[in-house]
Amino acid sequence: MRVTDHRIVDMAAAAAQRNQSSVSDLSQQVSTGLRVSKPSDDPAAWMTAQREKVRAALNDGTSQVVDVGRERLVASDGALSTLASIISQARDLAVEGSNDTIGAPERQDIATQLYSLFDTAVATANTINADGEYLFSGNNSLTEPFDVTTGAYNGDSIARAVNTAPQTTQIATVPGSTLTAANGVDLIPLIKTLATAMDANDKAGIQNALGGFVTAVRQISLLRGQTGARMAVLETAKTAHDQLATRIQTSISEGVEVDTVAAASNLAKASQALAVSQTVTTHVLQLLDPVK
Repeated sequence: MRVTDHRIVDMAAAAAQRNQSSVSDLSQQVSTGLRVSKPSDDPAAWMTAQREKVRAALNDGTSQVVDVGRERLVASDGALSTLASIISQARDLAVEGSNDTIGAPERQDIATQLYSLFDTAVATANTINADGEYLFSGNNSLTEPFDVTTGAYNGDSIARAVNTAPQTTQIATVPGSTLTAANGVDLIPLIKTLATAMDANDKAGIQNALGGFVTAVRQISLLRGQTGARMAVLETAKTAHDQLATRIQTSISEGVEVDTVAAASNLAKASQALAVSQTVTTHVLQLLDPVK
């Protein structure tokens, strides 16, 4: 079969075109880090990557919600820790004030300390989180939960939950109702009641309040235990979502990303082949130039 001059030129030009296309594709891969950047590159891999990206977005959203819930419980537990310390101090003052060896002046001094503890307890129970919501208001998160004068609770008993998975939720708030008689005693008003009895040198009132503090200590201890357990669940969920995010990203990377070292090596080879093909094409044209 005779190969014409035009056929030789066409073959040389085609080789140069293929090498040019290869250099272009590899340059794109090296610069973007992607083997598949559009559906036509690899339809199946591209579609799989899109599904994984949707899955990643859903996972990230749930992970953020879990993290917010966990942070809220951490803040709530910090406030409960402060309240536990206040209750403990108030109980010790109640024991001191119930002693028959002291009189009205000493009890009035103790009352002054108790009024201060009451104010601190109310301020702690009315803590606002980073989102501008009250920690202990239940579902009425924009309503101040505890009355600054009496310590009475003004919120509801609804504990809000967050999704830790598509079909799984976990409580992520501590409603202030858990600090009331619904769960034992009215913790904060109890301090005010003790302070009033101490100020009035009311020994019977002091004794009655002292009995309430036994329940109060147990009540807040149990509440902190429940809060800690919920924090642990959310921490486990957060870890699981972080691990899933890593697996999804690995799946996407394996499907559409390129081995940059291999791509760079291939690009160098393709560039060299392109240079050779261009040289050959030029030489062929020179040989076939009728003028020459």
